Amino acid sequence: MKKYLLFIMVAVLFSYGCGKDAVRPSEDSQLATGALDRIEVIRSAYLIKDTGILQQQLDAKLAEDILKNISFNTAELSFTPRMVRITDEAIIVSLGWQGAWQLEKDKKLENRGVANLVLHRESMKLMQLEGDNPFLVPLEK
Repeated sequence: MKKYLLFIMVAVLFSYGCGKDAVRPSEDSQLATGALDRIEVIRSAYLIKDTGILQQQLDAKLAEDILKNISFNTAELSFTPRMVRITDEAIIVSLGWQGAWQLEKDKKLENRGVANLVLHRESMKLMQLEGDNPFLVPLEK
């Protein structure tokens, strides 16, 4: 009988303890999600060689460096985010990446690496790449 009452009391506490309001994501969570979404936009624009979007989403110097190296016919590029760090000035996304670039009909180059993509916190523009640049077509062996 005591076990039965204890079970009912616990069930009642749990049913009243759960709020009906949805949990709102924190500001940091929203910033991290926004940064990952922005990086996906940049990745997609790079793959289809959309220079307009790339110029909008990247720092001017970085855009210039990336756009002068878009010399492939087709490319595949995948990102695996590892960690997102948020500072007062920037959002730093650490990720692993791998890519394959088709240069000519029979010539396909592959590469992989790790990089930190640094986005400006306010504008969400990609300001800097640290580590292995995923937007650089590898040199032939």
